[in-house]
Amino acid sequence: MSEAFLAVPLFLISVLVTAIVLRLAARAHLIAMPGDRSSHHTPTPVGGGLAIVGTYFIGLLIALQAGFTPISEFLALAVSLVVAMIGLIDDRRHVDFRLRLIVQFVAVFVALAFIGDIPQSVILSVFADSSVVVWIVFSLALLWMTNLYNFMDGIDGFAGIQACFVGLAAAGMLFYAEDYGLALLCLFLASGAAGFLVWNWPPARIFMGDVGSGFIGFVLGVTAILSIVHESMSLWSWVLLMGCFIVDATLTLLRRVASGERWYQAHCSHAFQNAARKFAGHERIVTGLLLINVIWLLPMAVLTTIHPEYGVYLTAIGLIPLVILALWLDAGKVSD
Repeated sequence: MSEAFLAVPLFLISVLVTAIVLRLAARAHLIAMPGDRSSHHTPTPVGGGLAIVGTYFIGLLIALQAGFTPISEFLALAVSLVVAMIGLIDDRRHVDFRLRLIVQFVAVFVALAFIGDIPQSVILSVFADSSVVVWIVFSLALLWMTNLYNFMDGIDGFAGIQACFVGLAAAGMLFYAEDYGLALLCLFLASGAAGFLVWNWPPARIFMGDVGSGFIGFVLGVTAILSIVHESMSLWSWVLLMGCFIVDATLTLLRRVASGERWYQAHCSHAFQNAARKFAGHERIVTGLLLINVIWLLPMAVLTTIHPEYGVYLTAIGLIPLVILALWLDAGKVSD
């Protein structure tokens, strides 16, 4: 498939666009100021996620033109532009979290409408013939995926390396399942993230910003749902590939809510942020994330594809050590 080689020019375009955003950030008022709840100590340009958004949409148009992506799926994925737009506005000036949630929910509703019928998944089998329940569960899951990726964009290189890993891993699994359209799109997303990562690797010269993190979370969520519709990847495979982000973000949120904290307020109490302080450096944590993903979670995700009947058990085995690690790192509590 010759279209796969377009990942290389898309990578180069992402590198170039990120450099342009870096140069124009101050003029565009895209500067992240350090604070008590941030993990950086100097004013840093933000909005590098624009490169990921731009390169992904070039790839999406290519997939549509080549006939790999149906128009309904193109439109479902194109709704991510709305999520990116509200994120960019938030990067320039604060947007109330309620407004962000409303915009995101509308985007989720429209995307699911374009996708159409979603088959019963194993986890929802107890709700037989309940399409309303299926729709509610998947809409909440997509909304959570959009926000959890935003929550987890807290140290240099972290969100970027995760996008590269998930994109490449999913692309490989989808190519194997002969779902070439979604595989190409995952590959293109990884290429854009890799180009941005050239400038974001610790010590970062530019941050992704909400324009990129919310966008990536939304795109991965929609892609996961589409793969379930296509029956080319299982829900469990996606949960495992996103395991580190899902466990840290969810556990942190639950502990903050339980302790009476404002869950929507910016903070630096995620497990990965505590780990960065504990082990004095962002690069070590990013490398650790990559090792966990490649050595532990990827093989488990592949096993769920080979043995789908054991998907729920393999997912539990894969995630339990991550829960233990997150608790050890005091996820949800600010560690000194």
